[in-house]
Amino acid sequence: MQITEIKSTLSLTIQESLKNIFREKDNLKNFTKIEIELEVPRDPSHGDFTTNAALRFAKVFREKPVDLASRLNEEIKKNLEKTSLKSAIRQTEATSGGFINFCLTKDFLRAELKNIHKSGHSFGGEKKPGGKKINIEFVSANPTGPLTVAHGRQAACGDALARILTFLGYHVTKEYFVNDVGTQITLLGKSIHARYLELNGMEGVLPEGGYQGEYIKEIAQKILDKYGRRFIKDTSEETAFIARFGVNYILDTIKSDLGQFGINFDAWFHQSAISDKTINAVLEGLKKKGYVYEKDGARWFKSTSFGDDKDRVLVKSDGNFTYLAPDIAYHLNKYKRHYARLIDIWGPDHHGYIPRIKAAVQALGYSDDSIDLLIVQLATLFRNGVALSMSTRKGEFLTLKEVIEEVGSDVAKFFFLMRKLDSHLDFDLELAKSQSQDNPVYYIQYAHARIASIIGFSKKIEAKLKSQKEDLSALDRPEEVLLLRTLCRFPLTVSAAARTLEPYRIVEYLNELAKIFHSFYTKHRVVSEDNPELTAARLALVSGVKTVLANGLDLLGVSFPERM
Repeated sequence: MQITEIKSTLSLTIQESLKNIFREKDNLKNFTKIEIELEVPRDPSHGDFTTNAALRFAKVFREKPVDLASRLNEEIKKNLEKTSLKSAIRQTEATSGGFINFCLTKDFLRAELKNIHKSGHSFGGEKKPGGKKINIEFVSANPTGPLTVAHGRQAACGDALARILTFLGYHVTKEYFVNDVGTQITLLGKSIHARYLELNGMEGVLPEGGYQGEYIKEIAQKILDKYGRRFIKDTSEETAFIARFGVNYILDTIKSDLGQFGINFDAWFHQSAISDKTINAVLEGLKKKGYVYEKDGARWFKSTSFGDDKDRVLVKSDGNFTYLAPDIAYHLNKYKRHYARLIDIWGPDHHGYIPRIKAAVQALGYSDDSIDLLIVQLATLFRNGVALSMSTRKGEFLTLKEVIEEVGSDVAKFFFLMRKLDSHLDFDLELAKSQSQDNPVYYIQYAHARIASIIGFSKKIEAKLKSQKEDLSALDRPEEVLLLRTLCRFPLTVSAAARTLEPYRIVEYLNELAKIFHSFYTKHRVVSEDNPELTAARLALVSGVKTVLANGLDLLGVSFPERM
């Protein structure tokens, strides 16, 4: 029985135990809504699992939490004897705070170590035949400039989530939505044209709100080199051509930067591929359902029917679409491509957009829980304690490419994932470049490399080790048992990261595992000619740590070097 099965069976056992107690009270016969929260405690001394069921249901029973916890604990013990868990759970304990803690047996922990060796790279994942099709759309930066640090954080998060969900057996498509139409594209074309005129010795005036970065001059130079003075006239046709040239050039740059970052998309969907005819057809379908109406010469979406604070304009009085109209058509397109679940990852400036898309999805006839809209907060770069400017339009920013070149792809990804998605991130460039225990990436990768070195060193007594039968019972010291317990939690951590769509859980886990390993290593010698039996057991233990570190880092898109 694997750890995920143990958690599931234990939850059902707690649930059944509560029901048994419910049946003892006549006034609770119809109380059937029982949802069990079973978590891994942060403090290992509190066991391997803990539940707050007694705290949650104490009012229903009109009992003190500690009294209900004690009674529930006894009922759980009786029910555990009827399940396959009796050999996996050695202790259940009701605490004075009303919690009930559960401890796994050492035999189970050692058996799970064998499972790690057997499963190898797949340990922590699942095979799900016919797993759901999931579309993750992320980054989707407007092709009006290079990728910034903010885009880098979204990229790292989206790619990690795709890896985690794929690891669990889902069929995941990573998609980039290219917003290649609209006002910002027109401004891009006019900005490039202004610089192009300057390169031709003419006066070029940047439009209000135009783009000012050096990359604009580079694009203008490319156009001049290829087409000469062909576009010195200021016509809408010339500006449109220059805008398309600029979009393609920037998009190529974006793809190159993402490739350098180790992130590749499965699909690039261009907004220009959604015709006005298609958008109008979608809006007409919503109108027939009663969700689109005319007012003040504009067309409105009745989003308040689905909890939005006000209705939203779809088509302005001048006949132009708002951003919402093509977005609705785009999401319908994804559903028609047979995705069972959509995940959109946006920047913080899109927070108010969530209710609109949620409303649109429901108006289109799809379930509210078929789409997840994640907001990734900004990341601020610091150099020597000073925050760096991040203004894209003014051209005052450090690009993602420059960050990667300075600190490396592995470090950049890991640092972007070091905080929860909805938490602001401070990115310390000097710390990121340091090769010390203060740098979490280095600390974890060094644990993996150190184990590789230990395994290499053990080959000196390989003959003695081969004569040893696999006996993990020697792994009985507190540091060894703590390592075993931590290794067993990896599948639960992966599952929780997928459930909450939060890659940070993997980061947190790897930090803890590396810390526990380094502590174990400073206290205990792994390879010893005098004790080949213990050496074999400890090599099995650290090899398991190496496997799990590699699997976890791989889920984050970070390498796991054998040497450092």
